[in-house]
Amino acid sequence: MRPRIAMLGGRLNILERAHAAGVGVVLIHNHGAPDKRALELCEKVIEVDLNDFDQVKSAVLGEHRDEPFSRVISIAEECLVTAAQLNELLALGGNTATSVRLLKDKHLMRRRLEHVALSPVRTRLVTTPQQVESFLTGLGSPIMLKPVTGAGSLNVAKVESVSDIPQVWEKIAGSGPILAEEFLVGHEISVESFSHRGEHAVISMTSKTLTENLVEVGHAMPSALGKDQWDAVADLVNSFLRAIGLEEGPCHTEVILTSAGPRIVESQNRIGGGGIADLLHRSCGSDFIRLAVTVPLGIDPCPTPPLNQTGAAVRFFQAFPGRIVEVQGLADAMAVEGATIYDPPKVGNSVPELAWSLDRVNGYVIAEGTDIHEAVARCEKVISMVDITTVPQS
Repeated sequence: MRPRIAMLGGRLNILERAHAAGVGVVLIHNHGAPDKRALELCEKVIEVDLNDFDQVKSAVLGEHRDEPFSRVISIAEECLVTAAQLNELLALGGNTATSVRLLKDKHLMRRRLEHVALSPVRTRLVTTPQQVESFLTGLGSPIMLKPVTGAGSLNVAKVESVSDIPQVWEKIAGSGPILAEEFLVGHEISVESFSHRGEHAVISMTSKTLTENLVEVGHAMPSALGKDQWDAVADLVNSFLRAIGLEEGPCHTEVILTSAGPRIVESQNRIGGGGIADLLHRSCGSDFIRLAVTVPLGIDPCPTPPLNQTGAAVRFFQAFPGRIVEVQGLADAMAVEGATIYDPPKVGNSVPELAWSLDRVNGYVIAEGTDIHEAVARCEKVISMVDITTVPQS
């Protein structure tokens, strides 16, 4: 009997991988006409409000009664906890809801790390500007403010002085509970790992390019770390995932390399965004999108760290907010060896202010190389060749 899954909020890429692996899929999809290709790839598409647990539960349980699922799977940020809850309810295995909540809720994650004396970072849950000021002055150094359950760098802000607080608080106060953390000084990377039956394999590490407001506009792998530093980060992430209790699937863990050693920033039990899945495939040969389905079902083995990695990098095109009126240099940029441009910027497109990852709407370039340095150089060459002119929106 072929395996059958409920997929919560799946995009075409994971639906295509599941179909190719011989997996039957019932897609639980937000209201709105699904892509025609999704209808071809799935046994059934059921439209619900994915933020309404009772609706999702009713849809999944109804299908499970007719023909049992092997697993409920999602790699969509908003569905990770729901998938874990339903797997527990149906006794299908996989990650516990507790472990996924520990990753989703940054305050709970910090308390867990504090309990096991791992990756010490000074933090405080704040509900007023006065509490922010108290935490800032008590530390005597810059702090970060972030929504407890946020994602994609949305409403994340650095506070360097008391005078910064009113403006920052006005921006983020409506985004739910806020966690204040000491500002960690050092190079930021992410660790791309895969877990199976509670064992964790670090597959690669990704270097980041950030804007001043901390939006990621570039990724590259494998990070150019020395062996001792690489091993220290891998050991930390393994200890972290054991402390969280993660059982299976991809995980994307952000780490800052401070002078006191690597420190966990946050983590999600999904594939990293911003082109990281593509970089993993090119650099390591690991198709995390396929593996997110096939490893839990026993179709494919858990990936192992590659003996050698080539370089792979992505850079997102940036432009001033407004409407694009001219794009120069694109034809020549498309001819750069080892680089491919996707969704190139077009005249007439709107460019929003770059406040978080979903504002990266101008296209991107992915490049490969013998190592990270060559891949990054090719990306940066392409970016430098393309000039995007915008005018303010009327």
